[in-house]
Amino acid sequence: MPGKKKPKANPAATPVTQGLIGDPPPGGCVIRMYRIGHGDCFLLAFPRDGGGKPVFVMIDCGYKPGSTSMIESPSPATVEEVIANLKATTGGFIDVVVITHEHQDHLNGITEKRFGDVHIGELWLAWTENPKDEVANALRRSFKDRLVGLIGAHRSMVGLLEQKRSLGLAGTSEAEAEAARAERLADLLAFELGGDPSDDMRPSLAVGVGAAFPADGIGANKAAMALCKRNASEVRFLSPQDPSIAPPGAGAVRVFPLGPPRDEAKIEDLDPEGDEQFHLALDSGAEGFLSLFGASEAEAGSTACDYPDSWTSPFHPRYAVSLSQAGDDPEVSDFYRRRYDGAPLPPNGDEVPDSANFRRIDGDWLGAAEQIALDMNSYTNNASLVLAFELSPGGKVLLFAADAQRGNWMSWAEQSFSDGNRTVTTRDLLGRTVVYKVGHHGSHNATLNGTAAATHPCLGWMGQGPAAKEFVAMITAVWPWAKTQKGWIHPLPAIKAALAEKASGRVFQTDTDFETMAAKAGANPEWSAFAARSEGNRLWFDLKINPS
Repeated sequence: MPGKKKPKANPAATPVTQGLIGDPPPGGCVIRMYRIGHGDCFLLAFPRDGGGKPVFVMIDCGYKPGSTSMIESPSPATVEEVIANLKATTGGFIDVVVITHEHQDHLNGITEKRFGDVHIGELWLAWTENPKDEVANALRRSFKDRLVGLIGAHRSMVGLLEQKRSLGLAGTSEAEAEAARAERLADLLAFELGGDPSDDMRPSLAVGVGAAFPADGIGANKAAMALCKRNASEVRFLSPQDPSIAPPGAGAVRVFPLGPPRDEAKIEDLDPEGDEQFHLALDSGAEGFLSLFGASEAEAGSTACDYPDSWTSPFHPRYAVSLSQAGDDPEVSDFYRRRYDGAPLPPNGDEVPDSANFRRIDGDWLGAAEQIALDMNSYTNNASLVLAFELSPGGKVLLFAADAQRGNWMSWAEQSFSDGNRTVTTRDLLGRTVVYKVGHHGSHNATLNGTAAATHPCLGWMGQGPAAKEFVAMITAVWPWAKTQKGWIHPLPAIKAALAEKASGRVFQTDTDFETMAAKAGANPEWSAFAARSEGNRLWFDLKINPS
């Protein structure tokens, strides 16, 4: 907030409540994967220069509403318990907070009530969040136009349902299908805007079709980002063109930003192709309809937020004629009456009038809204900040891929990074990877298939040589909850099977209790060593990484 003094803290002197995370070994770290639900929340602990409290790095803190209680455990954690543990473990000071992208399941744990008193040393965001970056600003304007248009589409769906309810048609199969479609769009919009029904961020509508959203596209996700910026002493925007960075006080640890790419075409490149995929990916489609959901601010000559509450058109007001104007203007009124007043069709064989009902789009255009919302969600995923943590020069690597999809992955192949006098390539970093935070809950387009010899970055590049015996995968998914969602397969069985084979069974999944984890039968001589440096309970899994 302008004029508010940044909170200060002495991280080395901040007390840590009783043994909530093991001391990270010199040259190594401890990774805590919180079982917050279908979403990401990680806490990394590195040894601090000179000793004392570990250097803590938090990566995201969010979940899909309703997913936490569906974790198959005798006593699943609550979100409040998870965050209370995180705060107690860090003592209320987090050296680095990383927000990979603005999606509900990565952000909505961060609220004023929960995090308002948390002090942050550095906040790391992707370059796409930088208000001084012209490319980022252009992307945000385009994205916001589409988002506001989709909010308008949701309003239109609700309006049409209200009309049917007033006519006594709410119980028809057609109305029920439309209500389900409106609810689905509301869920997709919640990704972009954030919030949780328990936080009163998405109040129910009387017609029971989901959420009421702010006309300006500002929601809980933006509020969470603003809170983090307010409580941080420094904000850094990371780009793949940057040299390595270091968490303050964490010794030899270096972090390499692999993504997101600075190429809009790559951000909109979503689905694997050919041998990159673990199964046949679905087409994205509907890209041509994006322009229907609002012109750019520059074209419209106004903000993208000036849709009135009653607006029910797929076009920006600049490119439309309102019904009131049609009635006031004789020329427009005559044209409208002759073409679009909805005359009934005549009996077969008679001439069809110009104003027949089928010539009007009415609410038909709303059918494309769900696909457009899906694509927008994927574009946000593909703009994820992807980080490779190197514990020491030439040593072990932890890969946090957030929700990166094909275009983000493919961009990594073109990159090399500088760290002092060293040049480090993506293939080298992936080859030394011992922990992979699986992309997008194990979805079909967020882990690319391929062998070690593939020309594109892929699972086959990871965990080569000595790293193969230690490779671990972490999947942030709650399968029982994912099954309740339309078309969601998180994790994809083929991807989980490939991870289990590569890691010899060393695969954490949010909804699987630590006690039930099992090694791949007859093929895991490293299981005992893995089990000795792992533990878990209803709140979290801990994995200790020893030095190289």
